[in-house]
Amino acid sequence: MSTIKERLTDFLSYKGIGQIKFAEYAGLSRGFVNILGDGISSKSLNKISKAFPELNTLWLTTGEGNMINSGMIIGENKGNAAQNISGNMVNVTMPESGTQKIIKPTGEVEIQRLDPSDKSNPGELDRLQQRIQDLERIISEKDATIKSKDDLICVLKDMLNRQ
Repeated sequence: MSTIKERLTDFLSYKGIGQIKFAEYAGLSRGFVNILGDGISSKSLNKISKAFPELNTLWLTTGEGNMINSGMIIGENKGNAAQNISGNMVNVTMPESGTQKIIKPTGEVEIQRLDPSDKSNPGELDRLQQRIQDLERIISEKDATIKSKDDLICVLKDMLNRQ
């Protein structure tokens, strides 16, 4: 039987993330995975569960059941997946890029568009455009700082050459 650490490592492989990103997402210390022993605190388990609701915490702590809860969200991966829902095996084709399929515990599949040109969520689009403007402003400020420092370096070099 595998250990909690091994099961968590399997989950990280499934998610395609490293230990540091996992710890950041869950609000845990960077070395959390490395210090796991035979148990995990309920506080840490709650943090992990909130950050990764698709992770079956019973499976993580005991090894029983499936790694992923029913009603999982399938993101922008390619390929196929199978999920056991209420004892029935359901085959799911992965969504096109820019969409996600949400498989509800009932087996119902809902497709959501993630395309920024989709005008169904103008608030999100406005927020992203504002974020782009903020980042462009930050880059501009950094460029000005770099130019200022380059100018200072040139002045200091000239002063050294005169001595």
